[in-house]
Amino acid sequence: MLNSAVGPYNFALGNSVRVSVGKLVLLALLAAAPLPAFAKDAALVVAKNSKVTAVQSAAFIKAFKSAPARLADGQEIILVVKLLKTPETQAVASKLLAQTPEGLSQMATNRSIIVVNSDAEVIRLVSSTPNAVGVVDTYSITSEIVVVKVDGKLPLEPGYLLHYH
Repeated sequence: MLNSAVGPYNFALGNSVRVSVGKLVLLALLAAAPLPAFAKDAALVVAKNSKVTAVQSAAFIKAFKSAPARLADGQEIILVVKLLKTPETQAVASKLLAQTPEGLSQMATNRSIIVVNSDAEVIRLVSSTPNAVGVVDTYSITSEIVVVKVDGKLPLEPGYLLHYH
């Protein structure tokens, strides 16, 4: 309701709340502004008792060129990822496996890749499967797993390979 005692550029809402037109416009602009897209990092993880502490992206790409996937030392590995359309999995496909989404889908059917529905399932499988390496959102890391360095860097460090939007 417009109250002329308040002034031409102010509104009285009820008996005690007065709001200026400028404040209403500012509030409307803030509410309509798009939220910024925050960048995130995917974490490459292994079981606590794993001997793997770091990987080089070139070696990881090479390991998954054939089935079953094997690291340079001959150790067979299994990659556990969330659904193929998730940003973390897309980052791993393009940056750590040098694959398109379609290529990753094909790899999941005939190579050492297990696809699950959630970070919790990734963690459960990685912590209980020998030689499993998983990919989770950094904010899903628990005490059941250990984060592996990729090209000498951990998630949230500048230049980390598995950084995505």
